[in-house]
Amino acid sequence: MSRFVYYLIISNMVANIIASVPRILLGKSEGGAILTMIMALFFGVLINWLLIRTFSSFPGKSLPQILDLYVSKWVSLPALFTLGVVWYTAGLQTLISYVDLLLRFLTPEMSVYTIFATFVLVISFGMVMQSRNVLSTLEVVFVMLLPLAIYFLVKIYFNEQLNWDHVKVAVMYIDHPPNYTVFAAASYLFVGAFDIIVFNSLLKKKMVFGFKQAAIVLLLGTFTLITTYFVPIGILGFDKIEDIIYPWILTSDSVRMKFGVIERVIFIFLLIFLAIAFLNIMIHWHVSFKLFKHIFQLDKLQSRKKNIAKSVIIVIFWAAALFITIQVTEYDLFLYSIYFFNIMPVIVIGLIGILLVVKRRAKS
Repeated sequence: MSRFVYYLIISNMVANIIASVPRILLGKSEGGAILTMIMALFFGVLINWLLIRTFSSFPGKSLPQILDLYVSKWVSLPALFTLGVVWYTAGLQTLISYVDLLLRFLTPEMSVYTIFATFVLVISFGMVMQSRNVLSTLEVVFVMLLPLAIYFLVKIYFNEQLNWDHVKVAVMYIDHPPNYTVFAAASYLFVGAFDIIVFNSLLKKKMVFGFKQAAIVLLLGTFTLITTYFVPIGILGFDKIEDIIYPWILTSDSVRMKFGVIERVIFIFLLIFLAIAFLNIMIHWHVSFKLFKHIFQLDKLQSRKKNIAKSVIIVIFWAAALFITIQVTEYDLFLYSIYFFNIMPVIVIGLIGILLVVKRRAKS
């Protein structure tokens, strides 16, 4: 399996550690969260296996190209449009979460429009970049941030305030029945690989998803879920953990660098995750933009009309994002995130179902 697929998986996992996912997981700490996360862990490995196995039959082809070959437009266009909206919503959900985080913790005096404009400049450029350049940017940022991320994880796991007794209390609720919303939110951490519906056009070699690849995804998911769920409980305590809006912000603020230039680790933490968030939004919206670009056949237009059409799509993206960001409250964001996560397993299963049918048609 290509290293870029691992980058896509990890970027989606990391970007959602401090968004709505941990709040949903911790909100059911007394209601079957642990058993549900175990189920979601194996479901995440399964959907990645099915995804890679189906796309391995079509090396060098994106989902729009595959559907054009084997499916009628009456099926392919609605499917691509739905996926375009879903991927746009995925980026929008991350965007609103991080705008709110910046206003709360880093730049409380700054206007929401200024913060929004900063995102616009970076992400708009990434949306229209060549897909190969997007993957190269992803790799460069990962290489740069990896030492900081490792340092942060070491600091937080060896933090004196991490009380394993609280973790043991949380583990005692493992026998409670599972919850679908928790399952959907935990499963969402694994959908980063689904960005290859566009990026597979760059992966010319046939991908393999065997035991080794499954073990790597399983380990990545296990570590992410354990860190996302148990570390805040160990530091903040088990009681009333479900009432904290951003548990990972308070968790990171409990870590100090006694002899560091920056004493509060929260600033390093936010900068790392902000960079990953930029990448995550850029990737999601790049995928969405490519899908809409194919739906409206922009490549067949003349150069001048093509540029105008691209600009119109970008303006629509940002106009909708700005309107929703201003209108949505903190409660609305959490509620709509739950709706989004709940529908994602259905979308993922539907996409895999279409790919399996297409793969069967291609063989026949």
